[in-house]
Amino acid sequence: MRVYQVEQMEGIFDTPTVICLGVFDGVHLGHQRLIQEALEVARRQDLLAMVHTYDVLPAQVIYPDRRIQALTSLEERTALIEAAGIEDIAVNAFTSQLQKASGAAFFQEVLRGKLNARHLVVGFNHRFGFRGDTDVHTLEDLCKQAGIGLSVIQPVRTREGNLVSSSAIRSALLLDDVELAEEMLGRPLSPSMKQWVSSEHTLHPFSISTEV
Repeated sequence: MRVYQVEQMEGIFDTPTVICLGVFDGVHLGHQRLIQEALEVARRQDLLAMVHTYDVLPAQVIYPDRRIQALTSLEERTALIEAAGIEDIAVNAFTSQLQKASGAAFFQEVLRGKLNARHLVVGFNHRFGFRGDTDVHTLEDLCKQAGIGLSVIQPVRTREGNLVSSSAIRSALLLDDVELAEEMLGRPLSPSMKQWVSSEHTLHPFSISTEV
């Protein structure tokens, strides 16, 4: 596994990349679908598959009073991403400065200017930039202007039709619904997640619209 601290990168990454964007908290079935798409694009276009994520949950910085708990630590996330098939991971520190940056600036300065993106892979509801100013439609325009490919992954659902998301997994854990949480994760609960079940640990889910 190769982990790159974006703030410490000087110049542009020397290999053209296909990048999955997201927080990847829990690395659930939806995240795994993004990774599968990136690996397929990388193989077809001879690109390096990479995941871009953050050192903390952006919502923890945006909403500090909510005491939002992560499903997985950064170390756990990177290990799960590697297990899913991607060995190159770019980690951004989610600072107040980054929070205030526009999506267009992040696209130009980080994705193009540092990570040498030639193709991006995002979920259908992915947003980034100040106050979520860049959704998939805005991103599509930015990619077209820059000559960068874009894959938008449609919703992944459980057998019962529940949308798979990190917030849905938090809600399932709040209800001690281990079966649903594990179905969405695509694997058994980790030891850290098991500590939340039938305990006094307080989880604070947040809405899908705030998951970056």
